[in-house]
Amino acid sequence: MQDGNIPLVSAKKCDNGYKAFISENGKRLYEGHCITLNNDGDGGAGLAYYQPTKMALDSHVTALIPKVPMSKHTMLFIARSISMQRSLFGHGRSINSARLRIFRLMMPMNENNQPDYAFMEEYMKSVEERLLMQYKNHLVEPMPNVDVGKGSVDTRWKAFLMDEIFVIEATKSGIDRKKLNGTVGDIPYLTRTDKNNAWDSFIGEQPNYEKDKGNVLSVGLDTQTAFYQPIPFYTGQNIQVFSHKQMNKYVAMFVIPLLKRQMQKFNWGGNGATLSRLRRQRIMLPELDGQPDFDYMEKYMRKQEALLLNRYDKAKIRSQY
Repeated sequence: MQDGNIPLVSAKKCDNGYKAFISENGKRLYEGHCITLNNDGDGGAGLAYYQPTKMALDSHVTALIPKVPMSKHTMLFIARSISMQRSLFGHGRSINSARLRIFRLMMPMNENNQPDYAFMEEYMKSVEERLLMQYKNHLVEPMPNVDVGKGSVDTRWKAFLMDEIFVIEATKSGIDRKKLNGTVGDIPYLTRTDKNNAWDSFIGEQPNYEKDKGNVLSVGLDTQTAFYQPIPFYTGQNIQVFSHKQMNKYVAMFVIPLLKRQMQKFNWGGNGATLSRLRRQRIMLPELDGQPDFDYMEKYMRKQEALLLNRYDKAKIRSQY
């Protein structure tokens, strides 16, 4: 394969399944405006994505081409509905043609007991409108004038022991799902999922357990997941908490990719991820006078946020408003 501008869709669990961008190579291409479904993969089995453009398919991916006219928003709804039933599939139960043909998909229905495509389209349009309004509200605020120099050109980096930089401790709650009192509330319940900031559901107060404080990183060692938690939360089991007195959203967003890079060296073959092993790991961070330069990290991420918001302003949002 040669580099190009055609998405190569694989059974990934992120990035809309995009593995690479390639040139035409004589293999079959799909015209887009369809849904791709991951047959299996490392955590990606059962995930579905809407594909808007011409694409190539890697192995272990099925194209779902509508038999009836459907809009982009309708297919976004259906792709999400398929993904919500992904727990039916996994490494020991991959998707194949026989299983797919008897797969029952939960969908809204109209008064004629047919799929309510009109509702699906309007619902997803309302979701899109709400997200666009959030971006618009961000843009009402003045863009920060952030000067971080020339980035890595004039920034010194140093390897720090994780245990020297962060307070690393087991979560205070660690509640088994079966022991939740079942009350629905507004407190996030975290698991080791790699989706939705690890928020599995929202629960009420758990009288027998102490909430973990917010403004920390939650880390699932055996799943190599790390997320910033802005508010107090409860967790499932095998989740650790990383905290620092200078932690905030922007510092966390800088640190998380570097932390996950270090966690990639762990595996199930005798070198599993344990709390003691992670404490001994070194992480490369910008440094100033021998200490992590948290001020630089925050300014750098604020600048990245400003650049992205400005890009939204010039593209999608400007066309809508």
